[in-house]
Amino acid sequence: MKRFYERYYEADTKLLQAVAVLPWGHNLLLINKVKDNSHIEFYASETLAKGWSRDLLLNAIKMDSYGQAQKQIKTHNFNQTLPEAHADYGNEVFKSTYNLGFWG
Repeated sequence: MKRFYERYYEADTKLLQAVAVLPWGHNLLLINKVKDNSHIEFYASETLAKGWSRDLLLNAIKMDSYGQAQKQIKTHNFNQTLPEAHADYGNEVFKSTYNLGFWG
């Protein structure tokens, strides 16, 4: 509990909301395996959005899903030509959701 408090007592509200609804086992996994709060926010929100079990969450952490999401090359100009809401939607629609990192 002390580590949980120390990790999140100064976190932003978006992270706190995501972590608050996760099961305790998921939170322990995030505390033990992920060092950066921005990474934790990513994994917590993905867990909520996709309904990951603890095993799937662990696999996502091992495959560095956060790093893969950050490295995606954007080959469009949505951010420059569309309003922000439409650009975000376009980015989501056209991003590749296939992560085949588990194949080695």
